[in-house]
Amino acid sequence: MNEGALSGVLGLRGWPAVAEEAIIARDVLLAEHVGSRLHVCHVSTAGSVEIIRTAKARGVDVTAEVTPHHLLLTEESVTSYDPVFKVNPPLRSDSDVQALRAGLADGTIDAVATDHAPHPVEDKDCEWDAAAMGMLGLETALGVVAEAMVETGLLDWAGVADRMSYRPARIGRLEGQGRPIAVGEPANLVLVDPARPSTVDAHALQSRSHNTPYAGRTLPVSVVATFLRGRATVLDGAVVDTASLQGAAVGA
Repeated sequence: MNEGALSGVLGLRGWPAVAEEAIIARDVLLAEHVGSRLHVCHVSTAGSVEIIRTAKARGVDVTAEVTPHHLLLTEESVTSYDPVFKVNPPLRSDSDVQALRAGLADGTIDAVATDHAPHPVEDKDCEWDAAAMGMLGLETALGVVAEAMVETGLLDWAGVADRMSYRPARIGRLEGQGRPIAVGEPANLVLVDPARPSTVDAHALQSRSHNTPYAGRTLPVSVVATFLRGRATVLDGAVVDTASLQGAAVGA
C-alpha cells in the first residue's frame, strides 16, 4: 500500500510516492536528452503529475495515463485489509487523487487506461501479503470516470471522449480508432445514459473473475450499447451473442 501514516497504523509495508516519482523524473531527463517519445503508465501521485507538467512545459515529448481506480479510490480503502484493493501502483492519498483529477482535466495527463487485471478467487481470497496485485477495470471504467470527473464538473462528455478515445488512439498510433462521429468514419461507438445510475454486481460482469473494488457501488451512468464497426456488441446493457461479434470481426 501507499507509504504514510496509514500504512504504519495498519502495519503494512508501504511503497513511497518518491519511488514512482524518481523513475519518472529519470525517464523524462533521458527522453529529453536523446529526443525520444516517452509514455508514462499508471501515474498515481501528485509529485508525478507535477514532474510531467514541468516536462511538457519544457517541450519534452511525454504523454501519460491514469487509471480509473486512482481517480476515485484512496488508501483509506485498505483499512478493510481486503486484497481486492491491492494494486500496483498502490491506492494513494486523497490529495494525490485530487492532483490526478486536476492533471487529467488540464491535459497534463493525456488518457485513462483501465489497468484491467483479472485474478482467480484464490489469488485474492487470502491474506494481504500473499494476494496478487490488480483489479478489474474494463467494464466499470466509464462509470468511474463519470463519477470522478463529470459529476465533479472537471470534464464534460466531450472531454471524456477525448481522454478515453481520441488521445489514447493518437498515442498508440491507431489510425482507425478515436475517430469523430461522421459519415464514412468507422462506427465504433458507445451509447451512454447519463441519467441512469448502475450498481456494480461483481458476478454479473463479463469477466470470469470477480475482483472488482466497486462491488455494490452505484455509479452515476449506464452503458446502454456499444458498436464495433457498425455491429452491436452490447444492447441495453447485455452482451450480444459472441458468434455475432466474431462474425463482425471476420467480415470487417
